Amino acid sequence: PDHPQQNWSKQQIDRAAKDHVVFTYGPTDAQRDAVPLLRRGEGSYLYDDDGKQYLDWTSQAVCANLGHTVPQSVKAAVAQQLDTLPYVYGGLGLVEPRARLASLLSEILPGDLNGFLFPSSGAEANEAAIRIARQFTGRSKILTRYRSYHGGTATALSATGDFRRNFIEDAPGFV
Repeated sequence: PDHPQQNWSKQQIDRAAKDHVVFTYGPTDAQRDAVPLLRRGEGSYLYDDDGKQYLDWTSQAVCANLGHTVPQSVKAAVAQQLDTLPYVYGGLGLVEPRARLASLLSEILPGDLNGFLFPSSGAEANEAAIRIARQFTGRSKILTRYRSYHGGTATALSATGDFRRNFIEDAPGFV
């Protein structure tokens, strides 16, 4: 096994990917053969093994909205949090940064927006939004867009407007 090696060659990465990596929601072999081996990011760009530059149109599925150059202040805050307490799920504990952010948001958002949910995924956020909308309106129908994606859980996939929704039985109420 090559696991102990600090750096892997492109061939080692390709072999491990061919043998063990499954791509999300699509034909793995076709995707694996078509995607570049990305090595680094800077700003809104990604760079492959050969140094070719790609504009990151999707912000890595909307997970890197601020780009790939992380400011020093953010690195320091992340390092401090990793040293003290790396993660606490929102439903199982309270941490100071979450309380501080909720307080700040209540001050800067309009109206009486003063309660905040901190989900750990997009699917969890969308499922909460669906439940809140249904509770608030008393209605069950949710309109979704064609070719939209809302997450990989059953309810979020039912709200998804493309082929990925075929992986589960539709939950009721989505148009």
